Amino acid sequence: MNQETNTMSNREPIRASVATLAIQLVSLLVFTDLIYSIINFFLMKVYFLQGVLPFDTHRYIIFILAMLHIGKSIFQVIFVLKFVMKWIGSSYFIDDAHLVKRDGIMSVIEKTFDLDNIRSITINQGILGKIFNFGDIVIEISAPGDYLDQILLSNLADPQKFEQKIRGHCKFVQ
Repeated sequence: MNQETNTMSNREPIRASVATLAIQLVSLLVFTDLIYSIINFFLMKVYFLQGVLPFDTHRYIIFILAMLHIGKSIFQVIFVLKFVMKWIGSSYFIDDAHLVKRDGIMSVIEKTFDLDNIRSITINQGILGKIFNFGDIVIEISAPGDYLDQILLSNLADPQKFEQKIRGHCKFVQ
């Protein structure tokens, strides 16, 4: 029973930081609202100052503004869903001998790496990463036959903890 509980805790998914998801979502919403506000300001200025627009579109400015708002809202919803689904579908697992990188929700791509082939582990954190405790881990692996590869685990919450988990399972990287 204890071994089964230990295996289950090791299979607990490790995801990207919630802070990075929040930063992406806030950036998307601010950027799209800024562009919308600039276009809206221009069209309202033309409408209220009775400016001249090509193709006699002055009569349709209210309709254009409504369509622009609906388009912006649809764009935001689509990209918010895209960011959230990518965050939900991207996870990492460590079991006794392997590091598993899983991407996708409906169509899952799973890569399994042997922990015995790990040669080095590097943590990259920027200023925001240090403040909000997230960062990237670059794992260099090698295998017989001059096989070399780098695995990028991006935007992980608490990358030092994940690095210690990996080092705890590795024979060569201590």
